[in-house]
Amino acid sequence: MEANIRNYEPKDAKDVAEFNLLFNLAYQYNEDFKPANIFCAELEGRVVASGHLEPTDSCEYLGREGKDAAYIHRFLFDTDSIQGCDHLESDLFDRITDRAMEIKQSYPLKRIQIGHTCSHNDFQYIDFLLLNGFYHELNYLIMRRDLTKPLPELSNRYGIEVKRWAMESEEEKNLYLQAEKDGFDGESWSKERLTWFQHGSEWDTFTAFHDHQPISSCMTWGISSERSATEQIFTVPEWRRRGVAKLAIVEALKFLRDQKQKSEATLGVIGSNAAAINLYKSLGYELIDIHLLMVKDIW
Repeated sequence: MEANIRNYEPKDAKDVAEFNLLFNLAYQYNEDFKPANIFCAELEGRVVASGHLEPTDSCEYLGREGKDAAYIHRFLFDTDSIQGCDHLESDLFDRITDRAMEIKQSYPLKRIQIGHTCSHNDFQYIDFLLLNGFYHELNYLIMRRDLTKPLPELSNRYGIEVKRWAMESEEEKNLYLQAEKDGFDGESWSKERLTWFQHGSEWDTFTAFHDHQPISSCMTWGISSERSATEQIFTVPEWRRRGVAKLAIVEALKFLRDQKQKSEATLGVIGSNAAAINLYKSLGYELIDIHLLMVKDIW
């Protein structure tokens, strides 16, 4: 029987949860996921596979000015299915690609890409992407910090206050996102994505403040009973190379070790970001894996 490929509807949540709980939660509660960008494969009244386009930080500039014509607006895609229905993911991929082309038609003067992050040894899927016009854009180095080993003791020469920041008010969220934008050269999470992560498993953020202004930050969330992520690490330009990021990261690592009883923390970093890699190596992070970002230009 041929599957019906259609856009996601709220009634599909229970079916999607049976094969991918994270997809289910994102479709329901992360407002970055729009129904027009989510597709489901339905067989005999049951959704057995789904896939989607997720906007990255770069998509903030799709509907407004602020970047030059060479700037890339990138969506990430993913698919999943119940056991035995993985063949339907190819059909979902086709619909996702068609949807990306529709978006491109709405922004003919903007550069748009779709991308997918693969494990370095997932040769079968990488080959599928290559056959469909994708190419290798960059590497993400996956690094691990063993929390059973001692953490460095750091000096605080500038009177920096590092605090666990819940960002409960809209004003605080805006303050954080502006600092993140400054720290990531003009890109930041959407407020919808930030709110989504705030409600996630074991989410916390450790932020360095100077004169009540956020200047550096490290976000954490749970991955397993032993492991948490240390991600969204940034420092605003005027405070770089002063050891401020180290203060925020080490405070986060101490919290994960002492309060959450985690034995390891991991992060991903772009392989060409030498400054960040040197920072993480100085704090005891070690390389454990490499992921590849594969991308396709949408014309």
